[in-house]
Amino acid sequence: MITITPATARDVPDLLAMIRKLCAFHGDPCHMGLADTQTRLIDGTLTTLIARASGVAAGYSVLEPRWRPMNTGDLLDIAHLFVEEPLRGRGIGKALIKAARDHASQAAACHLTIGTAPDNPSAAAAYRAMGFEEITSQPGPRFTIPLSADAKRGVG
Repeated sequence: MITITPATARDVPDLLAMIRKLCAFHGDPCHMGLADTQTRLIDGTLTTLIARASGVAAGYSVLEPRWRPMNTGDLLDIAHLFVEEPLRGRGIGKALIKAARDHASQAAACHLTIGTAPDNPSAAAAYRAMGFEEITSQPGPRFTIPLSADAKRGVG
């Protein structure tokens, strides 16, 4: 059973472990510690959602608000999306994106955006299948889905 909830301070060790795996996958150093993880992902302006499968941390997403003067609400960007490798392909990423979309709608966001690496066509295909449209005016691949009534009408 998959549950997705907003992350809390008790989730910080699990989040940091997954962040370190994501950094290692990309060949990046990870300078985050427990305090940094708490400050950035729990206490700051970011929204962090954590997925658990049978009570065990299975993935996370981080939503970053972006204000634009032409929008009636914030744009929320899924800045990070990670699923533990042995659990990939089981719908956890899709469930995290749905939870992010639900959160963004409840927060009156006008759009939800997400990006992927150019060498990840399966992620791009998955985002399109979920209703996201490719943003061709920015380096990408980047995708967006309108959420507010104004955004769906092309206003803002």
